[in-house]
Amino acid sequence: MVTDEDRRYYERRAEMELEMAAATEDPNACSSHYALANLYLALVIEKDVQDAS
Repeated sequence: MVTDEDRRYYERRAEMELEMAAATEDPNACSSHYALANLYLALVIEKDVQDAS
């Protein structure tokens, strides 16, 4: 079960990954940071969907 604390953690991690993506000039690193951010956001969305049902 995903807790609110987990959700906040995933949101913070997604924000951090987006910041790191913006800070790098390496296209491969940028792509990796965006991929990680999307995975963290998917976990947040999954929690939201479970709460709505």
